[in-house]
Amino acid sequence: MSIAAAAAAALLSHAPMTADAEAPIQTAPAVVPAAPPAASAPPPPFKLINHDESYAWLADPAKRTSTWSKFKYVPVGGEGSPVWASFGGELRFRAEHRDNERFGRGAQDTGGDFQTRARLWGELNLGSSLRAFVDVQDARTSGLASGEPVIEENRTDLHQAFVEAKTGLGEGKLRVRAGRQEFGQGSFRLFDMREGANARVALDMVRVMYDSPTGWSGGAFAGYALREGKASWDDATNFDYRLYGATAAKTLGQGATAPKLELLYANTDRLVTPFDGQVAGRDDRDTLSVRLSGKVAPWDYEVEAVKQWGSFRDLDIDAWFFSAVGGRTFSGVKWSPRLAVRLDVGSGDKDPNDGKLNSFNPLFPQPAALRTDLGFANMVLLQPEVTVRPTPKLTLGANTAGLWRQSKDDGLYALSGMVLRGANEGQSSYVGWRTGVFARYALTPYVSLMGVANYTRAGDFLKETGAAEDQSYLGTFLTFRF
Repeated sequence: MSIAAAAAAALLSHAPMTADAEAPIQTAPAVVPAAPPAASAPPPPFKLINHDESYAWLADPAKRTSTWSKFKYVPVGGEGSPVWASFGGELRFRAEHRDNERFGRGAQDTGGDFQTRARLWGELNLGSSLRAFVDVQDARTSGLASGEPVIEENRTDLHQAFVEAKTGLGEGKLRVRAGRQEFGQGSFRLFDMREGANARVALDMVRVMYDSPTGWSGGAFAGYALREGKASWDDATNFDYRLYGATAAKTLGQGATAPKLELLYANTDRLVTPFDGQVAGRDDRDTLSVRLSGKVAPWDYEVEAVKQWGSFRDLDIDAWFFSAVGGRTFSGVKWSPRLAVRLDVGSGDKDPNDGKLNSFNPLFPQPAALRTDLGFANMVLLQPEVTVRPTPKLTLGANTAGLWRQSKDDGLYALSGMVLRGANEGQSSYVGWRTGVFARYALTPYVSLMGVANYTRAGDFLKETGAAEDQSYLGTFLTFRF
């Protein structure tokens, strides 16, 4: 689990994170107790994708003794009715200071900015076979002088709205979901909900999911990305960005620490995609990911390999990505420190004139660190990290990372896919060195306070390009959720 993953997970989880916990944004949904908690117990951890939470266990009125539980299970038609509703919400305040965005090139922020994100959602369950889910989001930014992209400013809009039918099939359970919905898979490296930004992202899609008692789960999906707008009620289906694919997962053994194998195939067809040295054009790409994760106490590990092929304009795509994380938790030591090393390598183009494109496309990626310009295309990242837990409510983390271009014939990319520096602007592979820290304190089960800081020292390649200022970020988050 990376520091960025732990920090992003901490933003949403209302249970204090242990140093060796699997961060839901990086490896799996937040762990819910095997049995519903007793009436006097705190609620189970929130999940990073809210529609994955289930509160059917509150059907027993004896368990609905708190104000929170009465919002999470509302019988429609009286006690004992098979129809029930559930409500939730989030309010997040963030104060930021960004220094030398894009390493000093382009518009810059001055004096900091302030962001708010408000969400309110609800679902209606018709027994155990049908439900409807709606989520409204409002994300606003004030004082961001460098510009307000839609990931930071996206006023009141329909963030999620879908219907889901469930039925038994054989010995397993079949679910069919249609509509606007958040979509995250595996470590969320290829499909992330954009929790680190001010405005989260969803897709318009149909999903078919099957859970088998044999340990296999998976399904298929098809749909479109969103064309997001800054104004209210203006997000719409982006028919220029289509996708479809399939997933499969199996736990290889018994118990919570057993290895888990996850497979993902996706075809993405985007009409306009930029790459360094190329005229932006249609990117029709197949992506295959194989991920293995697990624990052998006190060690934990995760490995993911991605292969991409297809066509970009008239070029053949031949790209890849590899990520590995290994860590050890010292449970018998004060503060239960966890030490880990992370390696990420995304391919870059080898030769702009060979008829092939080797640049990795990270699709809907999660950042390697909260609030960073850099993406995984043409990138090598080697990152030691440490996480400690001084008290049950306080989690601290720090990392340091070397950053290099994988290919000198390709440029430097932002997480959005924008080219930050062209390959012909410098000859060095060394991009820079980044250091990051975060602290998170759970004030209550529903309120958390968090601070994040990153500093990236510009390396030889950036200095060769002219504008090469060191980049820093400081952000504080106050999050309420129920």
